[in-house]
Amino acid sequence: MAEHESHKINLLIVTPYEDFFEGKVNSVNIPTIDGEFGFMAGHTPFVAALEPGACTFRNDNEIKHCLLSEGYCEISANLALIVCNSAEWPENMRLRRTVEAYKAALKELETHVDKDGRQVFTNDSIAKGKRALARMRFIERYGTDAQRERLSNYKKSEFPNGVLPRLQ
Repeated sequence: MAEHESHKINLLIVTPYEDFFEGKVNSVNIPTIDGEFGFMAGHTPFVAALEPGACTFRNDNEIKHCLLSEGYCEISANLALIVCNSAEWPENMRLRRTVEAYKAALKELETHVDKDGRQVFTNDSIAKGKRALARMRFIERYGTDAQRERLSNYKKSEFPNGVLPRLQ
């Protein structure tokens, strides 16, 4: 039986490119810079800085997962507003691009220049690597079996023994 509507919170996930998701949900878990945080309708208002990672929300018996990039979340009693640079459903993720982004971040950390020879700063390269790493972890956890297998094959072909080098 569905829960009463007053026990739901309006969730709005917005990126610079689209209104990614809008709907009433029972609960939400978000990746913050202080760790994973969960909330429901009626929560005390607060603002949290997001780091790249999985956002999980539940609506009655349905659970959905999406990947959020950097941004922030503002919570009030009846509204959760998530503003982030990007949001993706697992089925829309491009795995080859993710592995290439991680490799590029590692190279930038070694050379301090991007693929076009422009100077990059360590923090920018680390952030790029963290986004790619969050995507890979997200697929390993929430992707389809086919996505997990493809990602495993990409990692094995691109990194010795399939082990990702650490970001500095």
